[in-house]
Amino acid sequence: MPDKQTANVTLDKIAELEKQLQELQTKCDFLEKVVHEVPANIYISDLKKGVIWCNKTNEETLGYTLAEIREMGGMEYMYNIVHPDDHTVPDDSITHYQHFDGAEFGGVFRAKHKKETAYKWFIGWAKAFQKDAANQVQELLCVDVDMSPRMNTDEQLVQALRENLKQKNKLLVNCLRKRELEVLDLVCKGLSSKAIADKLFISLNTVSTHRKNIQQKLGTANVADLVSLGKEAGLG
Repeated sequence: MPDKQTANVTLDKIAELEKQLQELQTKCDFLEKVVHEVPANIYISDLKKGVIWCNKTNEETLGYTLAEIREMGGMEYMYNIVHPDDHTVPDDSITHYQHFDGAEFGGVFRAKHKKETAYKWFIGWAKAFQKDAANQVQELLCVDVDMSPRMNTDEQLVQALRENLKQKNKLLVNCLRKRELEVLDLVCKGLSSKAIADKLFISLNTVSTHRKNIQQKLGTANVADLVSLGKEAGLG
């Protein structure tokens, strides 16, 4: 039979564990309140299934409960709330994280409450949240903020859209190799192929090959489009 001293030690340990458990519960309650009351839509998106979790702000802003989203299917839910012209934003986000996991992805898009017809402007960010056994991105942590109450003028909206395009083009040029980036930067500065070859100490044929590969990767049809995209990404 355990002696009195041993019994007291055991009771002290139990009391300490109960105290730690209570402190942990208090922290969890606080963090849960913050997550659900923060003035932004927070949700977890699976690259294959779409939205699998969201906070209460997201439910109130867009009118769908988490149970409804899961029943509908995360991707169908996204296509229901996002303006048809802006479906490329969630699609681009998925494509981005299928190839990259370092940079955050951002976009400006329109979405609406399920009981309303008018769309509101949102700006959103996503970052890699969970990876699978092969170290590939599986889930994204996403945060969307309703810009409508904060956009007082058309000029502010135009600026936000410009910034969105700039970020998107930055992500595009991330697919280029170091030498290709150097060539594109010089093209944006107005240098001819011969001048680029001389500056980088490579052959004119190599420059032509790089320029061809750059246009294929970025999907530009001509030099003007290439330069425009590069400058929007901060090159030149």
